[in-house]
Amino acid sequence: MTRSSKIPEGTKAVLLDAGGTLLRAYPSVGHHYSLVAGKYGCRVPKEAVEASFRRVWRDRDRVGDLKNHLNDLNEKNEKEFWRKVVTDVFLGFEGFSSFDDFFDELYDLFARPEVWRFYPESEEVLRALKEKGYILCLVSNWDSRLLNLCKGLGLDRYMDHYVVSAVFGAAKPDPRIFFEALRLSGVKAGEAVHVGDSLEDDVHGAARVGIKAIWLDRSGRHEDLAAHDREIMTVIKNLKELI
Repeated sequence: MTRSSKIPEGTKAVLLDAGGTLLRAYPSVGHHYSLVAGKYGCRVPKEAVEASFRRVWRDRDRVGDLKNHLNDLNEKNEKEFWRKVVTDVFLGFEGFSSFDDFFDELYDLFARPEVWRFYPESEEVLRALKEKGYILCLVSNWDSRLLNLCKGLGLDRYMDHYVVSAVFGAAKPDPRIFFEALRLSGVKAGEAVHVGDSLEDDVHGAARVGIKAIWLDRSGRHEDLAAHDREIMTVIKNLKELI
């Protein structure tokens, strides 16, 4: 381990978030929503759709509604969750010839690897962590489509384990999802570090069970935190800081 690495000495397992940390929709959610909507008569700028999506996603606490149904989750419930999200995103945007057909195409589209991209440094960092001998575990609040998506993106080359909220039945910051990651990785809380872009789900969630957490803050949000919080929190702006 290099002296500049942000991963603490004694770490055996690195737990990693998916969306916003390792990968993102490419070129953007708004791009694809706008493109598919246009095919069904609703023509709206991608920037307007992106802004609406971010607002709806924030108001729903990212996967808030999905968390509430994890005990009885199935593909039908997952799809219904996303239908409500997309319906809210397009409130005020008119012209659809068939919203049902639009949504079905959009839902299927986001299950395909070509819609997603790794952040530029992701694969380099994953490769380096693997070479250093760390156990790597993906811990993500996502629906069940993520597992096939990861295979398509080639994440199986790096990941030893996956804990996906919709499959496991609990979502970050619930302690159970972190305990499951520790169990699969065969390590104690003090031997793991969790990396993610959500202050509540990733940083606070991991810290509550004794896992050291690293906040990936690509946009400089940590500068708005209280000085005390900044001092006690490990923050990185790029995954390369892990290696």
